[in-house]
Amino acid sequence: MTRPFRVAIVGAGPAGIYAADLLTKAERDFEVSIDLFERLPTPFG
Repeated sequence: MTRPFRVAIVGAGPAGIYAADLLTKAERDFEVSIDLFERLPTPFG
């Protein structure tokens, strides 16, 4: 078992949410772990 490829996305605005969505839906030969960071308490600021 291999460790997942770790991705940090800074900002939960439209671009950050879209990037996370693309990474979760993309077909690949490895597992991805995504951390989404936002300064404000809710996404889309």
